[in-house]
Amino acid sequence: MHQTPCPGSCNNAWRRAETIREEAGTEHHLTPTWGRPVQCDGCTERARQHLTELPELLTAVQLEALHGTHSPSTSTIGSRSSDAPAWPGQAARLLLEAILGEMEELESDVLHRRGIWAADAEPARDGVTEGRRITDVARILGAHLGWMMQHHPAAGEPHDRGNANPGGQIRSWHSVAQRFIKAHPQHDVRKLAPCPGCKGPYLAESRDLRLVGDRPYIECRDPGCQRILTSAEYDAYVKALAAGISAAA
Repeated sequence: MHQTPCPGSCNNAWRRAETIREEAGTEHHLTPTWGRPVQCDGCTERARQHLTELPELLTAVQLEALHGTHSPSTSTIGSRSSDAPAWPGQAARLLLEAILGEMEELESDVLHRRGIWAADAEPARDGVTEGRRITDVARILGAHLGWMMQHHPAAGEPHDRGNANPGGQIRSWHSVAQRFIKAHPQHDVRKLAPCPGCKGPYLAESRDLRLVGDRPYIECRDPGCQRILTSAEYDAYVKALAAGISAAA
């Protein structure tokens, strides 16, 4: 059976060695990681992990857009190092819109190709909060990840920046968002359940509201929601959420 080398980063060293062999005749002893059938299990699982982490990363970018300050590290991809944002948080806003737009473009492409959306169907996003958009698109891409990694027309393209390989796109979004929040850390962002109000990934422990039984309030940072829960209410919500997921499994 014919085997295809995985186009992911797992084969970067092998591809470089192959290029040197073809150009200079220098032999090597590296062997490629084979696709299963197109992209390998490791790259597929890495893409799944990156998709799982993207809502939290994008939440930190969104918080920087809301509360950001000028910084020498706020230049975006493609901008000159001397470029200065016109207002605090502008770089975060532009980055968030770019990544979310590309995620939703891939979502639309996959749903059209798989016949889930009609050819002329377009998503209705009027009244949908940005947080809900982030949560929904990450969930839908995760549900179709297996097909994207093995059967998407661009699945065989190397994971270079700017191509259409879904695995390469996911890797790029995660890498760019991760680098950005390292330059603009949001220390109070932690992994909490989606907000029960807006469904976005914006819940965080409150720094301003008084503690109840030595435990903080939980508040939604989405300015269009601002839901507030006591720690006990949050615990009950998470328990009900987990029970619903278990029942649906």
